[in-house]
Parts: sequence; C-alpha cells; structure tokens
Amino acid sequence: MKFTNPFSKNSLLVLTPLILVMVLDLAFTMGGQSAYYWKDYRYFNEGSPLGQFLMLNPYFFILFFIFYLLFVFILINILPKPFNIMVAIGFFLGHVWGSSTWLETIFYRLTGISFAGNVWYLNVGYFIFIAIISGFCISKWLKMTYEK
Repeated sequence: MKFTNPFSKNSLLVLTPLILVMVLDLAFTMGGQSAYYWKDYRYFNEGSPLGQFLMLNPYFFILFFIFYLLFVFILINILPKPFNIMVAIGFFLGHVWGSSTWLETIFYRLTGISFAGNVWYLNVGYFIFIAIISGFCISKWLKMTYEK
C-alpha cells in the first residue's frame, strides 16, 4: 500500500468537493436549528442517529465533525484504488444529499422567502453549484496528475 500525503496539493484539490459538501452539511445543520434548540439542546433537528446523540451539545457535535472530516480525509488517502474512490463518492453523495435537505430552511432564514415545500429549483441550483466546483477541481487535478 502506497501512502500519499493527505495534505498534498494533489489530494486537497481532488477532495475539495467532498470537503466542501461536508463543511456545508455541518454549517447548514447548525444554521438550520430553531431558536428553541439554542435555548434547550434537546430540541434539535437532525436526521442521522449518531448526529442526534451529538446534537445534545453543539460544541461536541462540531468537535466530533472536525475529527470525522479528518478521519474521512485520511481514510480516503490510505485506501487502495478503487476502494478510496468508492468511499469518497459514497461520503460525497451522502453529504450532498444531507446538506440539500437544509436548503429550504437556510434560504428562508437568509431571504425570508418561503418555497412552501416546493424546493425543486433550489435543489437543482445547489446541485449545479456543487457540480461546477467538482468539475473545476477534478479537471485541475487531472491536468496536474497527467502533466507530471
């Protein structure tokens, strides 16, 4: 098994889309909590069973998430191909979906505009945004990889 530096420019570039959606998922989860939650941590809104346990303390949730992100990042760098790619895609898709479930709440908080449950355009726009960033990073990574 060949070890690659997980913090090399090459690794960071190709994993930027994954890191982005993981950080967005964290930010949207915390930003999407109601005012009740910030008064009493028992009133959380979280779909993940592990996340539900961790949401009983937002600081613990954030700290755990930082370690989780580092774990995923290092795991992807030490797994052999093609398993590292499969794991990266799995985490990427999971966090894109997870973060997208907060879009209506976050958009309403930022703009005051409600979609009344019809968030199709919001979701499509978000997925296009993620696709553009992913395509840019992957094309840069491919250029760096094959120019060596």
